[in-house]
Amino acid sequence: MDSVLGQTYKEWELIVVNDGSTDGGEKIVEKYTDPRITLVSQPNKGVSAARNKGVSLAKYDYVTFLDGDDSWNPDYLNELNYLITKYPDCGIWGINHRFVRENGEVMINPAGLKDEGFTDGIIEDYFTLFAKKGKSPFSNSGCCYPKKLFLEKGGYREGVALTEDSDLWCRIAMDHPVAFSTKELVNYFYQSPGNTRSGFQTTDYQVSLTLQKALKENLIKPELIKGTRRLIAFQQLSLAKRSLLTGHKLFALRKSLEWKCLRYYPCYPILFAMLMLIPGKLIKSAKKEMTKKTNDEKDE
Repeated sequence: MDSVLGQTYKEWELIVVNDGSTDGGEKIVEKYTDPRITLVSQPNKGVSAARNKGVSLAKYDYVTFLDGDDSWNPDYLNELNYLITKYPDCGIWGINHRFVRENGEVMINPAGLKDEGFTDGIIEDYFTLFAKKGKSPFSNSGCCYPKKLFLEKGGYREGVALTEDSDLWCRIAMDHPVAFSTKELVNYFYQSPGNTRSGFQTTDYQVSLTLQKALKENLIKPELIKGTRRLIAFQQLSLAKRSLLTGHKLFALRKSLEWKCLRYYPCYPILFAMLMLIPGKLIKSAKKEMTKKTNDEKDE
């Protein structure tokens, strides 16, 4: 909240949704007296329902989100205003982020496009970029949507435990341009309480289901079909990896053998088959070590 109050761009409203919090956070919000801040409480319905509730109450034409464990640098909203003005026909405007560990160490977002000479502009093929980098260049706390379009797309799918963010991004990117700025104006606090890093499911991620359905219904532009298929394969591989790390080895192997994954990642079934011979304790130990050393993100 302090990072919002410190923005150089002043024409904003902040809607804080208390989604059945049990840590007394609403008491902290009530101490703020700025009239631009609104607190609304509801029974716990999940992160998607909370975000959708905030949008339903928003009075401005553009909406952006800030998760409780992230923050913005002072020029974040000003940069969004610049992107919206320069690229007015977009469905998403994204801004780069950096990872901040609990010990204060700062890590650059590896998907942020800075190394490729990109400053700001339209991402021509969002799906291929997502698959190639292994994650979206922006996080949920670093993107903005036209409120009208957000509502037309149905917002975040409620009840979805994993990939609700990327599912929305892809639904919009199917038929609207995506603009991006490489300025690192969002701080994603790595391993903060509340972040989701584990969990297992036996169905494809929601983003994969959405993209597969769109392909069947010919909703993907011809120039985006190849990238869409590659992103589906990446999400399939991501599910297999998560399955392996949560102890579901056979399921991971089966998912890696499905054609939509195998055509882009043909070596992984061999790797997973070899890992099936490794005791679960060693895999869990490797998972813990990987958590310390990698830039994991809330949504792959």
